Amino acid sequence: MAKKYDWFDISNEKREEWEKLCPVNEFRIVKPNQVPSIIPESLVEKFDSVLIVSSASTAGQVAYYMANGNRVDFKAGEIDQMPFGLAFVGASAIPSGALIQHGDWANRSTKPPPDFWTHVSESGIGRCYPLSELPSSSSGSIHELKIDSQHKAFDKIVSILKEYVDEADESSHEGGN
Repeated sequence: MAKKYDWFDISNEKREEWEKLCPVNEFRIVKPNQVPSIIPESLVEKFDSVLIVSSASTAGQVAYYMANGNRVDFKAGEIDQMPFGLAFVGASAIPSGALIQHGDWANRSTKPPPDFWTHVSESGIGRCYPLSELPSSSSGSIHELKIDSQHKAFDKIVSILKEYVDEADESSHEGGN
């Protein structure tokens, strides 16, 4: 499948709210209802969990955030990652955030173990099962996040947003002269 980017207006997002959810240079696993309401609710309702990752420049001027939703794709029999990314230059959000659908990095979609489907059918829901592409700890330093597919998702989001960040950063420096 081809990858697809959906863009959302994030101009009203507040950096301090995201930092409360996940401090800079850390990760957090949160419930879908804890994610700010940028992503359509109909999509967020499909998420089992969301991994939030934050990284900032040394000076802290630019901060990137990824909210990577994990959803059960019953049709494909897989668990998919759907990363949403946004960035801040200083306290201001860049104009748009991006949601990646059908990403192309390794382990973006994973086949769950056979007993997963037994648990799903017995429970009637596709939630609350340990996912192999999530860290075992619910929070920690970004340096403790040792899952390659999550790093690749974050790198992809940053590369998509970088052009907007560079433009916003240049504008903020020009305005200060």
